[in-house]
Amino acid sequence: MPHAPLFSESAIPTATIKAYLAANYMVFAAEPFTLKIGHASPELARWFKLKRTDSAAFITAWNPLGEPTPDAENHAAQKKLLARIKAEGLPYLDGEGRDPSGQWQGESSLLVFGVSLEAARKLASEFRQNGLVYAGSDATPRLILLR
Repeated sequence: MPHAPLFSESAIPTATIKAYLAANYMVFAAEPFTLKIGHASPELARWFKLKRTDSAAFITAWNPLGEPTPDAENHAAQKKLLARIKAEGLPYLDGEGRDPSGQWQGESSLLVFGVSLEAARKLASEFRQNGLVYAGSDATPRLILLR
């Protein structure tokens, strides 16, 4: 299986990677919570138990390849992503990736449960994303770069 590029090997600009690492990944559950890269999430661990899984991917279809895209196109792409998740029967919660500095607009996202890392990479690649956030059994979100 191909590995994710190291930050130094990535085609993604360093400033963009830093923005991904600093972002707040908001999850709109009955009791909303925020995922942070590299920080174990007790809330996510509880959701893993509830959904009887040990993995989740936080993924969006917004702004392919990190390029600002008109809202209408972003909404249409996100609708297609949601349809794929529903067609595969995967449980999910709505979310939004947010820049704590407020420099970029929030991106509508999904926290998808029970998806393998390989399947999440494939899905994010299909929607031309630079990466995704993935958490395994330790409920610690990690940034997975795709280029």
